[in-house]
Amino acid sequence: MARGLNVDLVVEAAVAIADAEGLAAVSMATVAKRCGFTTMSLYRHVASKDELVWRMLDRALGPAPELVFDGWRDGLSQWAHTFMAMLRAHPWGVDIPINGTLPTHAQLSWLNRGLEVLDGTGLEDGEGADLVLLVNGYVFWASRLETSLAAAPPQPLVPPQHDLSEFPYVQRALAAGQFEDDMSPDENFQSGLDRVLDGIGVLIARRGPVG
Repeated sequence: MARGLNVDLVVEAAVAIADAEGLAAVSMATVAKRCGFTTMSLYRHVASKDELVWRMLDRALGPAPELVFDGWRDGLSQWAHTFMAMLRAHPWGVDIPINGTLPTHAQLSWLNRGLEVLDGTGLEDGEGADLVLLVNGYVFWASRLETSLAAAPPQPLVPPQHDLSEFPYVQRALAAGQFEDDMSPDENFQSGLDRVLDGIGVLIARRGPVG
């Protein structure tokens, strides 16, 4: 017996297309074709392409995992690494436009987990949310950079036609090998994350001990 069309089937098909071909390949028509139904039939289950994309993100993210952590730094590190793993599995997530809202249950779940990690650190009202979003932003940036570099052919950081004499600090940094990268993707990610967490640690320390 053929499987009837439903919202789960629609979202499942859309995620599969995005995983294989990127978010740009997802349209109501391509999803309908993969499901084996007409495009118009999809609108009985998903009102628009925008709704479909948010449902895709909700499916890809899933509810935030339970974290067993030793202090806020360990907790945020686990949070970031788990989030990065999700984006590596579904790199199209970085292409979803940011519109200033958190419309999905999964997004709220991840924000809530991050705030839980920071609970009891003595941060002032509103600071916890800002810091979770800061870490979130770093993860998205790192994922976009990693995906873009993996897809690009090897090339020099600075094309040879540029005269670096007018950029002495760039020239000095290149000569010192500061842009040479022999770290793995995981090491690169952790290095940047450590700098973000260092900054958060300074702010928490400035707020003083709790209680």
